[in-house]
Amino acid sequence: MYLDEAIVKINSVKWDAIGTNVSKADVKLAQEFLRRLAQFFKEELIKPRPPLFSNIAQLLGDNEEEIVISNYCSEEASKFLGRSIYTGKVFEYYIQLSKYVDEHQKAIKYLNVYEPLIKIIERGGLFDLRHQSLEIQNVGHMPLSGWFEKFVTKEPIDIDTLI
Repeated sequence: MYLDEAIVKINSVKWDAIGTNVSKADVKLAQEFLRRLAQFFKEELIKPRPPLFSNIAQLLGDNEEEIVISNYCSEEASKFLGRSIYTGKVFEYYIQLSKYVDEHQKAIKYLNVYEPLIKIIERGGLFDLRHQSLEIQNVGHMPLSGWFEKFVTKEPIDIDTLI
């Protein structure tokens, strides 16, 4: 069920329009992703990892092998995410977590962690998540050293109200 919803969401993106809609709100979305990820680590009492290596399903105990995007997504999505490796990782993690939630309902509360970054793509923006930084194309650059300490106490942002 959740996997099916994730696949529909990903395949509904206008992949040929990615990077054409630059918005300062995308920085807020990136910040909310980091806040949600920090909350995950705090709630699960797991030592924080760099966001690029934060595969929530795997951290919760999923032993599935790495997700192959082309097994789940359209050719257009697979092509784009294959070229944009670091962006593609987020979508792989999202798919894997969706599959995990289908079998482990208690993990549903973490399904929204990747949502802010996916929303950037849905809106036509582009992010590049790397080991030491999160870059929002043509909008902002966020160094990730000390990210957990910085975002774990932040107030939530209502991402549905961002323009």
